[in-house]
Amino acid sequence: MTTALAGGLDQIVLVVAAVLWPAAAGFAYAAFRPPHDRRLYLAALALSAGAVVVSGVRVALTLVLMRAGWWFVAEKIVLALPLLLVPMLYALTTSVPALVSRRRDPRAAYPLALTAIGAVAGVACDVIVSYPVTLSAVVVIMLVGGGAAALAWRLVAGGGGDRWRIAGFAVALTGVVWAVTGSLSGQPMHTGHDAAGPGVSLASLSGPSDADARKFTLTAQVAEVTVGGRTVETWSFNGQNPGPTLRVRQGETLEVTLRNELPGGQGVTIHWHGYDVPASQDGVPGVTQDAVKPGGEHVYRFKADDTGTYWYHSHQNSSVAVAKGLFGLLVVEPAEGDHTVALHAYGNVQTMAFDDGPATDRQVSATIPPGTPVRLRIADTNSLPITLGLSGTTFRLRSVDARDVAGATDLRDRRLRLAAGGRYDLAFTMPDGPVLLSVEGHPGLAINGQAAPATGDLLDVTSYGSRPQTRETFDREIVWVLDKTFAMVDGVPRLAHTVNGKGYPNIPTPVVREGERVRITIVNRSGDLHPMHPHGHHVEVLSRDGRPANGMLVDTFDVEPGEVWEVALTADNPGLWMSHCHDLAHAVQGMEFHLAYEGITTPYDIGGPAGNHPA
Repeated sequence: MTTALAGGLDQIVLVVAAVLWPAAAGFAYAAFRPPHDRRLYLAALALSAGAVVVSGVRVALTLVLMRAGWWFVAEKIVLALPLLLVPMLYALTTSVPALVSRRRDPRAAYPLALTAIGAVAGVACDVIVSYPVTLSAVVVIMLVGGGAAALAWRLVAGGGGDRWRIAGFAVALTGVVWAVTGSLSGQPMHTGHDAAGPGVSLASLSGPSDADARKFTLTAQVAEVTVGGRTVETWSFNGQNPGPTLRVRQGETLEVTLRNELPGGQGVTIHWHGYDVPASQDGVPGVTQDAVKPGGEHVYRFKADDTGTYWYHSHQNSSVAVAKGLFGLLVVEPAEGDHTVALHAYGNVQTMAFDDGPATDRQVSATIPPGTPVRLRIADTNSLPITLGLSGTTFRLRSVDARDVAGATDLRDRRLRLAAGGRYDLAFTMPDGPVLLSVEGHPGLAINGQAAPATGDLLDVTSYGSRPQTRETFDREIVWVLDKTFAMVDGVPRLAHTVNGKGYPNIPTPVVREGERVRITIVNRSGDLHPMHPHGHHVEVLSRDGRPANGMLVDTFDVEPGEVWEVALTADNPGLWMSHCHDLAHAVQGMEFHLAYEGITTPYDIGGPAGNHPA
């Protein structure tokens, strides 16, 4: 049984237990009161038996999840299961014998009521408590449970009217504890967000100042694109969707002037997705710059030392801006026979833009002479992964996220899953017959005619190619546990996508030193896929679910539900760096955090007069 399946079953069983135990307690209470109907006794016994079986299944699933790691079971073993199993044993030795002997004392239902409270508390643990289990979370659950237990006793014992005061006091005290201890709140962004703070300002970590540069201008403005048989208003760079592909040669300095002509006060920045630029050029509002307001401009400069396929997009209100079309591709040459393929969905309509052409939801046709070396540079600019296939020729996965794959071998009729924000370069020599790049949700790219789509198995890119020699020692360990629980996000409590139990901007920021090699463990406890994207660095994939990986360098990688990834980051690019889920809806719902270098500060901050909103 997979971890994801066990986790999903556990959530179902959790809810069933939270229904059966209160039902058993309710029927028992009714049976112990006049007129003492025999059928009520039998119903309470049957419900208790079913609840015991379901509780046993919960224990078994917890043991399955424990094999995947303590991250998946911490709150269950520390809190949820004791709150269920201890009163359950009490009920089995008191309430159940009372049901069998048909006692007539309503107080005999109290142990079952405690068990029901424990079962419901398990649901609360699942929704509120993540990893790590904090003292504040334990206190909150215990206060709520204690208030419920006191209220239940006053009910079954036939006590006076003070039971509601007991419940009200427990609820009020819970709110105070939660606010003070930080279960919902948390520390603000790290002290790097302090213009007056000591250290090196991020603004000084800039690109080259030489006058000789390849210069481009990108103007954010409203445009239109026709998809799905209708015209859609978009945001664009230079009136194009996608924006123009920027091509430079390796070693050249790139200078891009960003101008904003968007209406309604919408700010804009440019983040160079996957390019490990100097920190001040990363284009994250509130971290590396202020958002450019309408009528304003900002200049980005950095040296294009690393070849490969990248893309750029606005990071101001990115969940909206990228979806509406503020993106384009960046290619650092040299390359032979290369063609760009940008994949983007407008609403629920998947489009393709080939070689700087307009986005279309129709099949794209191209002509390439047989014998020509071809390199398809494919970028997924969506918030969800896309399954690709290449048929009609043998090909190689030459590059992943702009880094060449060591020991790439021939593939034929294989399918590949491209992470949101990720890039694949597929290389082949054009054959005499047709070649088809099939794209999930789109008719695809047909070269020199129509070929049948690929139907082969999905390629596990973490085991493709050969593993290069890497340093196996680490200076620091970081764990990021991804979950979906209640947390404070931008000052508002909500069901959030969390990291280590917190939502943006309250997620604790790890601080590293330049030169350190850091092992990062990413654990997905949630039922959602999370394409994780660390800014400013590529990371080496060390393992996936305990299986050694090929050490490939990536900047965006899909962590499936129940999976545990280990990656290595070399701290060789000082700054304050955002990391986030590149399902941008998840980022805006809390899964956005930072990695900081010791001694680095920034004069920028989230919100404020500039209205900086990176998610």
